[in-house]
Amino acid sequence: MNKKKDDKNFEITEILEKAKWFLGIGIAIIFLAPFILTREFFWEKLNFSETGQIGDTIGGITAPFLNLIGAFLVFYALKAQVKANELIQKQIDKENSEKEYENETNNLNQLYSYLTDNINSFQFTTLPVDNLKNIDVKNLNVIHYGGDAFFNLFSQIRCHYHGSEYELKNNQSVSELLSILQIMDLLLEKLKSSKSNNKEIIRTLTRHLFEYKIITRIRDESNEELIQQFCLDCECNHGLPEELHKLITSIRRKLD
Repeated sequence: MNKKKDDKNFEITEILEKAKWFLGIGIAIIFLAPFILTREFFWEKLNFSETGQIGDTIGGITAPFLNLIGAFLVFYALKAQVKANELIQKQIDKENSEKEYENETNNLNQLYSYLTDNINSFQFTTLPVDNLKNIDVKNLNVIHYGGDAFFNLFSQIRCHYHGSEYELKNNQSVSELLSILQIMDLLLEKLKSSKSNNKEIIRTLTRHLFEYKIITRIRDESNEELIQQFCLDCECNHGLPEELHKLITSIRRKLD
């Protein structure tokens, strides 16, 4: 970019130098014309010393040259202005690009920070006890935080929940889980098209949060294994609800 800028500066300087030459020639003609045109020449056709109005003669002869020089000066001035405008526009474009890059980086950092805060502050006690089976209800009053909260929530959803999907989806803890996964999915989507230098760092940290804090309980299970399937023994579906399954599948795909 600096080389291109230097080239543009050189072009403008070169144009101005040419304009100076034409200006110098014009000034020289103005000062020399009266002296030259009032001398006696050996060739009669070039002898203007005896013309009646020497001023008119000088003006009539030099005017076309001076007008032509003036036209060249205007041309070079406009050309230099165009080059200067191009240089200014490129500088503006560069500043806008840098500003856009800075804003994008800040937005990604803020989104990641918001995601991290939500994950760390996530807490879970239990899903509705009436909808749980094959679980020791004595330990359900414990409040779990962070990664431990996600582990226990997924454990209950995956193995012990026997209620409706509608009730599960509208549970406060499950709603928060869906929200966190949506934010993570959005962040990864933005990282795909981002030009930020730290996008790979954010992506790596996001992978760590996803695999070692959120889905620890189901990390080793494939997407197919997590699909809800009907259990003949308890006559109920086991697995992840459709929306939750889609989000986890989407995030896994973006992290691959």
